[in-house]
Amino acid sequence: ISAVTGKYKVVELEGGKVLQKPPDETLFRRMRVFFGPNDLHDYTMEADVRSPERRRQLGDVGIFAQRYGLVLFGTGQRLEIQPWQPETARTLAAPFEWEKDTWYRLKLRVDNLPGGKTRVRGKAWKRGEAEPDAWLLDKTDPIGNREGSPGVFGDAQFGVYYDNLKVTANR
Repeated sequence: ISAVTGKYKVVELEGGKVLQKPPDETLFRRMRVFFGPNDLHDYTMEADVRSPERRRQLGDVGIFAQRYGLVLFGTGQRLEIQPWQPETARTLAAPFEWEKDTWYRLKLRVDNLPGGKTRVRGKAWKRGEAEPDAWLLDKTDPIGNREGSPGVFGDAQFGVYYDNLKVTANR
């Protein structure tokens, strides 16, 4: 869904093929692309992401699971879990310093709980380093999103990259 021609493409970077949201200086530089059925639930989405820096700006890049976004904000240097971006009261954020042109692993897990709630957990770390045991962000949403497609997000005037996308059922 929303995979508009030219808005995402496979490119070669450092000898490998990756998914790129190309540079875009228009109003349409913010894109969400979803893949898979929209009735998926209780799964984990992972991806490696990176952003170049231009004019002292890093792009915003993230992933989706079950309608929740886990987004690295480049210039803001923070990581957020968003149930719906305009509705900030349920957004959870933590400072997260990250560097330009460096790969980071994002991991977002959503579990449905009794009574319509969901537990949403997210973390980020530099690719190649050990995965942290603890989740950086962990919240229980009382009015949870019970299902939804996995996907990717990019809001980047100068482009962002994705690699090693993975969706797995929670056990």
